[in-house]
Amino acid sequence: MKSVTSALAVIGLVASGFVAGGPVLLSATPASGAAFKTCVPSQIKVTHGRANGTAGTIYYPIIFTNTGAKCSIFGVPAIQPVTGSTHKSVGPMARNQSMGEMAALHTLSKGQSVSDAFGVVETGNFTASTCGARRAQGVLVSMGSFVTSKYVALTITVCTKRASTTTRLVAPGVTGN
Repeated sequence: MKSVTSALAVIGLVASGFVAGGPVLLSATPASGAAFKTCVPSQIKVTHGRANGTAGTIYYPIIFTNTGAKCSIFGVPAIQPVTGSTHKSVGPMARNQSMGEMAALHTLSKGQSVSDAFGVVETGNFTASTCGARRAQGVLVSMGSFVTSKYVALTITVCTKRASTTTRLVAPGVTGN
């Protein structure tokens, strides 16, 4: 009975998309019956779009564009503000605001994009002693096996003593929404 319970637990983890704490790409077959390979770092270009401010937070779309053959991508990017030529970390990594949400699988043809709404909270919303504001010259972006630590030049001011940046699941298009 124990082995049946264990097997059911593993099936449940695979069906939910997680095994050993990491995402699993389940077989995603389009209606045509053709399966697409997952995107690889060499074919994903990472840039940022125009800033859009709202309620004390400025959002910068972090854009992932496929430069190669049709492929699939999903997830939440890890984003770290950095400074200098050595890309020294400035403050905490961006907080994931999508916890508990199911990632959508996005199939991208060459030239198509998905994007993340990277939020930067106005440092003036915090006291100087609880924020420790500092300028970052860019961000390092990674997203599972799809994107491995790509630098994007982006001048922002972040807190060094508390989380002041956010990230979320990628969405279709270039606006982060």
